[in-house]
Amino acid sequence: MRKRIVYLVLLILLNASPARAQNAVVLDTFNVQLWAEHDQPSMLVIYRFDVSAETQIPTTLDIRVPSNGNITAVAFEEGGELLLADYKTNPVEDVHWQVITIFLTERTTYHVEYYQPLERNENKRSFTFKLTSDYDIDNFEVDVQVPKDSKAVKTTPAIPFVQDQLFLSGGAMMKSMSEGDEYQLQLEYSRTSDTPSVLPPSGQQVEPLVPVDANTDGRVTLDNLPYVFGGFGAILIVAALIYLLRSGSRIQGKPRQRKAQSQSKSSQIHCHECGTRAHDGDRFCRICGSKLRV
Repeated sequence: MRKRIVYLVLLILLNASPARAQNAVVLDTFNVQLWAEHDQPSMLVIYRFDVSAETQIPTTLDIRVPSNGNITAVAFEEGGELLLADYKTNPVEDVHWQVITIFLTERTTYHVEYYQPLERNENKRSFTFKLTSDYDIDNFEVDVQVPKDSKAVKTTPAIPFVQDQLFLSGGAMMKSMSEGDEYQLQLEYSRTSDTPSVLPPSGQQVEPLVPVDANTDGRVTLDNLPYVFGGFGAILIVAALIYLLRSGSRIQGKPRQRKAQSQSKSSQIHCHECGTRAHDGDRFCRICGSKLRV
């Protein structure tokens, strides 16, 4: 917030300075990249530009984008990454254009990206790019690429194309453009497939939309493993106790079977006189003849 306030104060001071020119922004480079059917069945248009060393920063810059262009990124490069830039969309009366104002806070390369429909007639594709420069440009470049299976590729003005692994690409460079100069490029080619040039490989790892950390739902980290194992052990102990209780109830409820007597009472009687063991049904000792005591 503090940086934004300082930036706005500087803008007010710059605009209030009588010595400042009406349009002090000069672009050192302005590169246009036209990528046909790159990752969508449309034209991806990319502007890459940076201001000259004489241009005072911070300042603002207006970029005109076709009214049917779907703006997907307004960013600037920092440390090899693209960071979102501050910008706003301005209402205009011209139905063919939309204007975005970019707040230039860094002396670096800025990006504007948008998608625009291709014109189709069966297998034929065509696209017309138009640009009217609102600033002086020291170096203006245009790069075009189409899918490698494209046929009868033609541009006006003519651009030579070379083939690489995924694309047919070509480029043109103009030394400079002045404020108010217009540039137009017509592209035509034919293609039987509607598959974009760039698709994720089948084995490519899917990246999450949000970073995965210890707080992510369903995420188990090493710090949580003792609790996981402890909970699993408790479940096993409870299951074992339930099993033992059920098994014990079945054992206690089952009546014990007495061991059948293999011997009768008489077979356990001995003679009180001579000690001879009696047989079943005996009343007198078979040895001494004494009467057995039952």
